[in-house]
Amino acid sequence: MKYIAHSDYYFSYVSGPHYDDLDKNYKISPWNLLFHIECELDTAHVEVPSHVIQTPFYFAAHAPGTTVNAFTRFCQITILPAYHLQPHWNLSLRKDQWFSYLGNTSYCKDVAVKNALTDEPLAKAVNHLVRVDIKTQQPSKLPDKWYREISKDQLTRSKPLQGFKQPPRPDNSYLFTTEVTSSCVDSYQHQNMALHVKNCWDAGSAAACSNQLSQFNTDLAYYDLKQVSFLYQGEVVIGDILQVACWELPNKLSTLCFTMTKGSKVVGQCQMEFYHNSPRTLKSVLGKAKL
Repeated sequence: MKYIAHSDYYFSYVSGPHYDDLDKNYKISPWNLLFHIECELDTAHVEVPSHVIQTPFYFAAHAPGTTVNAFTRFCQITILPAYHLQPHWNLSLRKDQWFSYLGNTSYCKDVAVKNALTDEPLAKAVNHLVRVDIKTQQPSKLPDKWYREISKDQLTRSKPLQGFKQPPRPDNSYLFTTEVTSSCVDSYQHQNMALHVKNCWDAGSAAACSNQLSQFNTDLAYYDLKQVSFLYQGEVVIGDILQVACWELPNKLSTLCFTMTKGSKVVGQCQMEFYHNSPRTLKSVLGKAKL
């Protein structure tokens, strides 16, 4: 990885492709794209003693003296057509990341994803994060220095992204079950947001390959994703059994809805919109193999 620090609150980094990034259609999968966005040299949201050396992937859990961390409440990635129109096997991604909103205990960070060689825009993302005290598990006020040092011109949002309105789940929605294993969790034993998206992607692919959807009939890897949004609503830890319901959004069948539950509790909601006019989407993949 290569990092360009414009300031403590605005920086760029180049990465990829990583091992196992590519799906069966030779594209960087949406959850791996989210991993690229999450992997950063940003420790602004943690409190780390000055003697601790900051290195890539040095997370708060590994820093002695850390008292707070940030947890994602909502994430949205918008993928531009150019993302689907170029080979990904040697694609290096540049991510420009900055703070776009400051609240009392939460903040937003925006990301612009580009082709590192051509500077062509490929995707954009926004994350709404909550600053949490590790010991008490309660929201923690943002540092005063953030308000002093982050330029008001940089804050392009007056309020955090509110998410989406999920329609009621149909009785005949497809149900997909998965277990959270040790390879799915971080050092807190929590499942990462990117893997929540993977669970939903797997549920959608299984539903399509089981002929449970009207406009999708094979693995979602063969469809061009336009936008994915995920709302985190509950804790998911190692050993949990998750059930993911999948169905098509009424009156907009190019969008899939997902509700993730743990027992009777809803722990996450997701929506994925696909390009309806793409040559690889919406019943134009009849020649593709099933899962």
